[in-house]
Amino acid sequence: MTDRSRSRYLSNNYLSERQTMDSLITIFTFTRMFFIFNLFSHFSAEELNGNPEWKLAFQKIEELQKTQDERISLLEKRPLESEVTELKNTVKNQGDEIAQLKARIREFETIFSTSYKDKPEEDVPLSEANEEISVSFNKPFVRKGRLLHIQPTTVPVDMVAFYAYLSSDAPASVAHHIILFDTVITNIGNAYHPHMGTFIAPRSGLYVFTWTIRLYGNAYFTTELVVNNVVVNWIFLGTYNNIDGSVTGTAVVHVNQDDDALIRTGQTHHSGSIISDNDGKSSFAGWILV
Repeated sequence: MTDRSRSRYLSNNYLSERQTMDSLITIFTFTRMFFIFNLFSHFSAEELNGNPEWKLAFQKIEELQKTQDERISLLEKRPLESEVTELKNTVKNQGDEIAQLKARIREFETIFSTSYKDKPEEDVPLSEANEEISVSFNKPFVRKGRLLHIQPTTVPVDMVAFYAYLSSDAPASVAHHIILFDTVITNIGNAYHPHMGTFIAPRSGLYVFTWTIRLYGNAYFTTELVVNNVVVNWIFLGTYNNIDGSVTGTAVVHVNQDDDALIRTGQTHHSGSIISDNDGKSSFAGWILV
């Protein structure tokens, strides 16, 4: 039973006992009046006063009245001295618990404010810092709206790193096809989302990204590293005459918190399938430097 339920129970119990006492007083008073009325209706005052037996009976009634009054007085004092005191103690305990909870909340607020007071200022977007890259490509591939339902790990962490590869060959003969590296080996910080093929930075910092693409047969691909809707690096590989080959791209780039990074096919040069099997994996990895 909770403190609130116990307080309600004690209050209801007190009211019930008071109602019982009031009923007893009413019944006793009515009985006494009824008895005296019947006596005077059958006997005269002289007969009653002159009869010692009736005098003794009246004396007994007075004694019973006094005893009953004393019992009623005890019943009235008991809840005031015990149950009301218990109710006060319950209220005091509840007040102490509320004070402890408020102190705990203030402690959490202090920890939270200390953790985020030194958050670095937002850096200039890559599209403004490197106009040459943004101009030489078509309009950035906007994906923010589709990623709103994915929430990255926002708690500050000392280390962020991930590594994933394709579990099987992946057809990708269309432009701007996002490559879903679905087998995750490392995901410190839980910031890489294999079902979207996307890394979302849990905090701002300098990151390293690297990816490897393997092809076989008459296939050719340009693949791009896209950070916050801006292409920051790209690689090309063409395999002809049934050549089996692979190519790797790497970039070091500043990423702001909540920005995303992914690998996709380029605007042109995308024919065939990306190969990933026991002879060689196509993969995507990244980690924070500082």
